[in-house]
Amino acid sequence: MTRLAPLLMLLLLAACGGGPRPDPFNYVGAGNQPMVAELHLPPGTERVPLIVLSHDVRGKRDAHLQAYVDALKGAGAAVLVLDHYGPRSIDTSRPATERAWITAVDFAADAYGALDRAAEHPRIDRRRAGLVGFGEGGGGGALLAAHLWAQQGRGANAARFLAFAAVAPECAYRVGNRDTGRRPIRIIVGDRDNRTGKASCDDLASYLRAASGDVTVSTIQNARHGFDDPPGPVRPDAQGENITRCVWQQGGDGLWRERTSGVAGASLFRIGANEQTIAAYLRSREACRSVGTETQGDVAHRGRAVGEVAGHMQQHVINARVR
Repeated sequence: MTRLAPLLMLLLLAACGGGPRPDPFNYVGAGNQPMVAELHLPPGTERVPLIVLSHDVRGKRDAHLQAYVDALKGAGAAVLVLDHYGPRSIDTSRPATERAWITAVDFAADAYGALDRAAEHPRIDRRRAGLVGFGEGGGGGALLAAHLWAQQGRGANAARFLAFAAVAPECAYRVGNRDTGRRPIRIIVGDRDNRTGKASCDDLASYLRAASGDVTVSTIQNARHGFDDPPGPVRPDAQGENITRCVWQQGGDGLWRERTSGVAGASLFRIGANEQTIAAYLRSREACRSVGTETQGDVAHRGRAVGEVAGHMQQHVINARVR
């Protein structure tokens, strides 16, 4: 496939998108929190595959996600857009350190809660589902959800995601049980991303491949964080957190240590965390991060990202042959 193919695919699929407003969708997320989402169904009455979209720490932004919805719906999938913040009354205008304690693990648990509820819908083919996550939050959550570790306690007959995609994600977590069941994972990053970064994603891909993981890293040249936002000028943020050097590694004892700072005993979880483990996480993040980031949306980069996500989901979910 040539470099232009993903963009051409986007244009063709988006032309089929649009249509009626989404249906409201209720489910139970992390911590038994009642949650809401939006379900976009393609025309017809037949069963269709499902793609779940999980937003980044900036919250659910339709201007960011609509191109993905149009492309995936145009390819014949139902698209479920999650809102991890609204039901939890999280104010995205406040600094992340002043928000409710919610982590990428909660994003992953929300996605599985939404999948379980969607599996009951008469038009959803529960055998074909994929998860797409974005940035810090949804992107990190999608990569954690790919691990079989994240499915512990789920029933043998519970619905499963067949494939995962993460756009500009936080690739900061190294789960001790790195088994992903060889389900295809595509990570799309920009080489100028100084918020979540490319190097950490390359390292994570190597870490998972060592356990037979099926991981592809697609690098977009000259792309900053937020490259799939609506196009615009470079947006510098003098206080923006750069976590490209932060890596939390789970040891054989189940405890987490941040690789750069050496701080141990951190909690990456909201559920079951205590003051000591949260404090360790905050100390480790303070030590491994730097400040000063840039974001920029670009029309060509956005087209490529949407096209690659749609292509990945078409190959491994929408057109998958399942029993």
